[in-house]
Amino acid sequence: MALEWGPHGKQVGVEDMAILSDEKAPLVGDEQFHFERIVPLYTVPDGLNERLLRSIIGRTLEQKSWQAQNIIPDSIRKEKRLQEKSWAIRRIHFPESLVEKEEARQFLAWEEFLVLETALAQRRSVVKKMNKSHGYTLKRHLLTPFREHLGFEFTHAQKKVIREIFDDLMKPEPMHRLMQGDVGSGKTLVALSAMLLAVENGGQAVLMAPTEILAEQHALSFSKFLDGLPVRVGVLTGRVPIAERKRVLQAIEKGEIHIVLGTHALLEERVRFQRLVLAVIDEQHRFGVEHRRVLRHKGMLPDVLVMTATPIPRTLAMTLYGDLDVSIVDELPPGRSPVATHHVNEVDALASLRSAVAAGRQGYLIYPLVSESDKVELKAAVQEAERLNASALKGLRVGLLHGQMKSIEKEQTMTKFRQGLIDVLIATSIIEVGIDVPNASLMIIQHAERFGLSTLHQLRGRVGRGQHASQCLLIAETAGETAKKRIRIMTQTTDGFRISEEDLSLRGPGEVLGAMQHGVPLFQMGNLVRDAAIIHASREAAQRIVQQDPELKEKMHQPLRQTVEARYGTTKSLMG
Repeated sequence: MALEWGPHGKQVGVEDMAILSDEKAPLVGDEQFHFERIVPLYTVPDGLNERLLRSIIGRTLEQKSWQAQNIIPDSIRKEKRLQEKSWAIRRIHFPESLVEKEEARQFLAWEEFLVLETALAQRRSVVKKMNKSHGYTLKRHLLTPFREHLGFEFTHAQKKVIREIFDDLMKPEPMHRLMQGDVGSGKTLVALSAMLLAVENGGQAVLMAPTEILAEQHALSFSKFLDGLPVRVGVLTGRVPIAERKRVLQAIEKGEIHIVLGTHALLEERVRFQRLVLAVIDEQHRFGVEHRRVLRHKGMLPDVLVMTATPIPRTLAMTLYGDLDVSIVDELPPGRSPVATHHVNEVDALASLRSAVAAGRQGYLIYPLVSESDKVELKAAVQEAERLNASALKGLRVGLLHGQMKSIEKEQTMTKFRQGLIDVLIATSIIEVGIDVPNASLMIIQHAERFGLSTLHQLRGRVGRGQHASQCLLIAETAGETAKKRIRIMTQTTDGFRISEEDLSLRGPGEVLGAMQHGVPLFQMGNLVRDAAIIHASREAAQRIVQQDPELKEKMHQPLRQTVEARYGTTKSLMG
């Protein structure tokens, strides 16, 4: 049956039916797959009959000769009291009860997670056997004056993570570490400390960011923090003029530039380093595994630090980045103003914006679209900038920033905003990362229900970066339950890890992390929220298997090895 619209509103339409006699005669032939049982439903393309597909699958699974190969080794299956794979596949299609269906799903989830965790365990095993050609000692001729000139102390969390990173750098095998931290927790200073240790020891360091705006924000921050130190910083992005790019490339190859900041432009073949020992990747989820591999090949087994301002729940981080050690900067520096978040209407939001500007502050006004569209009735940045300039924001200095602008225009707008020459920046989510303007104290997000929780949290993190009390005002339609929950969470907490957990529950890992674009594995049966216990157990099993048989050569591990190689490549290729 299906719900459909009829002349009297919604009505139930019968798509499939059978006339049953009064006699309780057993169903014969293909009828047993369609009636008087829990029936599987399939998404089928136009032209393919779902009932026919169900019959084909049912007949195939009934054949005694049909067997599925067990990928989970027998020893693990017996220890964990798991069924045979053939049983799980039969029951996921045609269960005798909903309990059986869930047991079958859990078995197949176990298999999916074991394959991934085995690949990650092998990758870690390969790394641990490598020996890098460079080493580090604490010489302090850069680190000490850097710390002294900061004008403030590192937080306990920053100190803890710096120790973890420095301990890794001192080891003979290359570092592969993920640094997580909420918006404004000071991850950049931690990464810069590691880069200075690399420079102290005669090496070069590189930081790759996903956008030009973020790369240039890092350049501004680094120039401030390194003022007076004999450290030369170079920038490589798509907007660097050809003549300047040539000079920078030559200086990098000669080792005259110690720290290189850039975007995907760093991955070009003509970018060559004299002695690259440390690679830092910012906003890791914006890059794929291949990007990490290319950057790593710019040096001789360089240490790798990846960092993200999008907090990832620990279970998810261990699953997706299980080849990396994880550090968490879980404390905000003193002086960060708390950001109060409210759900308001547009009139009140714009009134608050005028009040903030009158008090000498600046603000953001965010829209989900660059230009208006016939497909969706949403306000857009370009048209709203024109309308508001002539109405509610008349007399204020309004700037516009979006991804379709030329690079030079974007940079000019951001420079004016940083200098206080723009009162209100109307923008899209392009400002989600990389913008640091301490005088901006008000963030207004129009159509907030259209953004994911993590994006809303990142946008909110653009304010509260100075000494002024800051606000984030959400203008949203909350007709749907998901929209209501999203706005409620944003107004209740500023904890990025809790927000990330909720975002994962609402949208799933694929959408949250951009799985299709960036190589994050999607699971057909596994659920990264509900299956934490299975993930933990499969990780332990994978580590034991790889410890006993690193290349999975034993007969009992052959099916697992073949599946791992088919999905993630051979052991030798795991590290690129």
